[in-house]
Amino acid sequence: MPFKNLLEIDIKAFFFNSKTDYLPYYKNFSFTVDNNTKLVDILKLIKKKNSDFSYPDKDLLFRVNQLMVTGEEKVSDVVKELGNELTIEPALAYRSNNGLILNNSDFLHQYRTLFSGHNTSKEDLAYYLTLYPVHYASEAFNYNHEYIGDAILLLAHKMIVEDGSEYKDEILAIINDKFNGIRCCEYENNIFQGEDHGEKINELKAMLNLKERKLFIDKISELTLRKKSHKIEGSLEGTNVALYLGDKNSNEIKEKVKKEVKANNINFIDFSMSTKKAGQSLLSSYSELAYKKAGKALLDALDNGVDTLICSKDTDVNFFHSVISNCEREHGRDIELKIISLTTFRTHVKKVTQEA
Repeated sequence: MPFKNLLEIDIKAFFFNSKTDYLPYYKNFSFTVDNNTKLVDILKLIKKKNSDFSYPDKDLLFRVNQLMVTGEEKVSDVVKELGNELTIEPALAYRSNNGLILNNSDFLHQYRTLFSGHNTSKEDLAYYLTLYPVHYASEAFNYNHEYIGDAILLLAHKMIVEDGSEYKDEILAIINDKFNGIRCCEYENNIFQGEDHGEKINELKAMLNLKERKLFIDKISELTLRKKSHKIEGSLEGTNVALYLGDKNSNEIKEKVKKEVKANNINFIDFSMSTKKAGQSLLSSYSELAYKKAGKALLDALDNGVDTLICSKDTDVNFFHSVISNCEREHGRDIELKIISLTTFRTHVKKVTQEA
């Protein structure tokens, strides 16, 4: 069958030119391509349909559905993992000059500023250059544009652990900037089919034993901020619920819960941060950033119309309960969400059904 090897894809593509546009915008495209088509070929098709679309001739790096790609990936592999609806955006939107073309001067600037003259070798620089996608995939850039980048942390790990550098303490001091260093990093693997570096970054954190002393004002604030009730009253029928998973590898749980929700005439809402970390690992080392991340996740759910947020892990329920008032203070907004565990949801639904 000639149609067997064809794919239909819907693309939402990012447009922005700093010389002519005040804000970015998106345009929609539909294509039918064969299984061997690469992502870079899709960029060419978009450019052919709209000459305002731009991408770099070299060092190509961009995001598809928030995951970093180089353009060499087959569309068939991407569709298999991410589906037929694809959003194409720059590696970092705030560094976009023109479409997918980045101002990437920060990549080498970080290396030269932090490690120049600190006993680095040509091999160290060569290794760092291979981490170009890792740098721009850093999750922390979404919260701190001055963050040093995950690539710097991996270089530090290589120098200390793999090379056995005698300058271990000096290297750790370099990456431990109070505001822009490793304290900002709650690592997520944002590269499509990329290697996970979480263990290496956790090793560095263990070496530094990162802990934050709470300010007196924060201690007083914890005592005075109002406590929220998360008790569910009555039936959830007709209301909107969402599921917070906290990682990208829980799709099976999501589909199972979605069926349970719909079977009870409850509306299931998807929200973009349902699989993202929310500051859980930062609470003891950088609480302000933890509140910022948790608040962003909760507000994402709230702004999508969610009434009740179900957490697949009990630890996440406890985390959100403990920080929600600080999140409100950090973001300057009320967060009127009920946050419950999956067990609590199932118990409540069963009870309501039995009482009906």
